Amino acid sequence: MAGDDFTLTNFAANLKLASSYYPSVSETCRRLAINRQQFMKYLAGTSFPSRHNLRRICDFFGVDEYEILMPQDQFRKIVRLRPNRGGEDVTLPPRLPRLLAEAQRHRATLGKTHGYYYGYYHSFSLPGHILRSLVLIYGWNDYTVYKRLERVRHPREAGPPDVYKYAGIVSVVGDRIHMIDQETLTGSELTQTILFLNYRNRVTVLTGLTMGVSGADAHQPSAARIVMEYLGRNVNRRHAIAGCRLYPEDSEEISDHFRRHLTAGGRIPGPLRAAIL
Repeated sequence: MAGDDFTLTNFAANLKLASSYYPSVSETCRRLAINRQQFMKYLAGTSFPSRHNLRRICDFFGVDEYEILMPQDQFRKIVRLRPNRGGEDVTLPPRLPRLLAEAQRHRATLGKTHGYYYGYYHSFSLPGHILRSLVLIYGWNDYTVYKRLERVRHPREAGPPDVYKYAGIVSVVGDRIHMIDQETLTGSELTQTILFLNYRNRVTVLTGLTMGVSGADAHQPSAARIVMEYLGRNVNRRHAIAGCRLYPEDSEEISDHFRRHLTAGGRIPGPLRAAIL
């Protein structure tokens, strides 16, 4: 019971802090589409949201479920690193609302892609290695969005891996799936992935090209072939996350089929990469 009280206290305090970035509680409730009376119970610490409402709240504030349950001082540091979400809605250039409307229009097409994936591509910063990340594609309001997690540790280094999290949006343009995301902690990195649209009723593998910046000091723009392996709508997340890391190209844990596809193109060489970017 004490543990439950601790969780409820942290949640109420962190929700109050996150809500303070908006002009009023009424405005927050309007944007969240949550009953104000119920939301006030969350703020007062007398009620805890259902799993569905908790996910809606976390998606709205741009945090993970475990983050909003952290001790208050830790959560405050996370929020300070995120952009200020308060104030009026951002005014977008005329073309961008049309692009967002296009993303909404394809939500039915993208619905079959929802679920967890392992993403495989050659490491931008460590040649001769393949990085396996965990990707979750899911629906949010009328959009298809996704989260991506990477765990990176140099094979010759000891200690826990560095963890990178990304969040982004998915759309269909030109008969291709386009995914663009941003690193969520500092917002200092953007990645774009373009995949071939799979018209089969059941998605098993998606392939394409991913473009980003290497983690090395030079921050070199890079591109590589990518394979997205569908894992299912529900997975053992602890086990799936444990499989996210760098693998040598010849690792037996990488499918021969995936390795041949990735190695056929590998990391795109400098002149061609520059032409693409």
